[in-house]
Amino acid sequence: MKVSVVIPAFNVRSKLRLLLYTLAHSVLDPEDSFELVVADDGSTDGTGEMVAELAGRDNLTYLYLPRTDRSSRAAARNAAIAKATGELVVMVDADTVVGPTYLAEHVRYHRLRNDLVVIGPRPDLGDGDFDKERLSREFTFDAMPAVAWGDPREKVLAEFSGNMNRLAICWHLLFTCNASVRVEHLRRLGGFDEAFLGWGLEDTDLGYRLRQAGLAFAFNVSAVAYHQRRRGIDAGMYSDWVRNLAYMMAKHQAPEVAIQSIVGLAMNPADRRIGWVEAMRCFEFAARALDGRLPVPVTYRLVVVEEDTVDAAKAELVARGATSDLLVIDETRGAELAGLVQCVDTPGELLYFHRPSATQRAEIFSRYPVADG
Repeated sequence: MKVSVVIPAFNVRSKLRLLLYTLAHSVLDPEDSFELVVADDGSTDGTGEMVAELAGRDNLTYLYLPRTDRSSRAAARNAAIAKATGELVVMVDADTVVGPTYLAEHVRYHRLRNDLVVIGPRPDLGDGDFDKERLSREFTFDAMPAVAWGDPREKVLAEFSGNMNRLAICWHLLFTCNASVRVEHLRRLGGFDEAFLGWGLEDTDLGYRLRQAGLAFAFNVSAVAYHQRRRGIDAGMYSDWVRNLAYMMAKHQAPEVAIQSIVGLAMNPADRRIGWVEAMRCFEFAARALDGRLPVPVTYRLVVVEEDTVDAAKAELVARGATSDLLVIDETRGAELAGLVQCVDTPGELLYFHRPSATQRAEIFSRYPVADG
């Protein structure tokens, strides 16, 4: 499989250099390959000259897009996608760094099914310097600041289930700082909507349309893109988000789109009513109510997966999932069933938790009672 890594950039020369350094260390299976497509959205900080220094590689394409009042991340990504020659598009932001297995992890999940959106975590690095020279030679955590903040989406999944595909709001959690989808689906839907200007929701809109088109969603905890510096939401960003939400609501005129306004309670820097994770919790419950997934007494069939029972558990998952609501506890070190659980379609509920602690197990079983036997 050939991967096209799509990177929009605007005046982030130093950060983009670090990302390109780390992507150069990518390790893929022999039958796989990758290319990089950088869409420079009118930078004035020497981004083009920096990329030219690295342009000796035949897998790096650089596009310069003159800056206009219609410039946007949506337009930049669309321009890069138009140039992509791979069957899989991996979208990552210019202000991240990634490990050697990053691309391989995206590919691994896409081999499970063809109609999949894969989302990876984006934790934030703390303060400190990067050893640029060392990162140009190797990827090592010793050459960068330590992780200071995790991805809050993981907290949402930990509460409801590690099976992102069963979240009613999975489409809202598509952040194009770290996501992938086959290019055929992007082109069939016309890519990003370039009417989204400023900050926010162009990726959410794409996620919604991909979901409406029938694609499954999966979260791969091993496909990590590390944000080089944490950035909060300022008043200008929030204003853009409100404007873009109004546009998205008018565009789709669907109740599940309208109730995204709940998220705004956590985003206004001048009047933050609740935390982001709490907003997502409220949003998910509201979306489930719209789907008719109201809380009812349900007894789950428990499937516990150990290192030596993975193959048997895979067969059991598919067979029992056709007739039962399942609660999967994955005790394997490598979360062996995480991908499969998110890629199998079942008529009922399919909950997944990876190596929960004793306390977490007790909380899970109190919320999701299991059948005897």
